[in-house]
Parts: sequence; C-alpha cells; structure tokens
Amino acid sequence: MSTIDMKKIYNNKSYRGNWVALRSFTSDPEVIAYAKTLKETLKKADKKGFQHPVIMQIPKEILPIIGII
Repeated sequence: MSTIDMKKIYNNKSYRGNWVALRSFTSDPEVIAYAKTLKETLKKADKKGFQHPVIMQIPKEILPIIGII
C-alpha cells in the first residue's frame, strides 16, 4: 500500500470548509467535485458519473501536527 499525498487538496484554499468528492484513494487523489454541503457534493459527483465517490470534509483551518506516534 502506498502513501496517499493529500497536500494538494489540503493546501487548495478553494476546498477549505467544503465537502470534497474524490475519484478514489490513490497515491495522487483526484477531486471530482466539491461544495459547501454533502448533498450538493454528491449531486455534482453523480452528474459526472460517480455514484460512490470517496467523500471527506476539509477543515477551514489547517493546524500543524507535531509529535511521534
């Protein structure tokens, strides 16, 4: 299993505070739709032919994570 790089999505200010639909979880995820509400995001994804996209909500403010797991 490869690492999923979400930096492009989290760093895109257009997505902050919105729901995002991804084609799938791959090493380079592709956003297929986004909107303020989950319902609208799913509607946009469905119009593009994606009935079961990967859905996530991007926080308005990205906080740094420091520590060791």
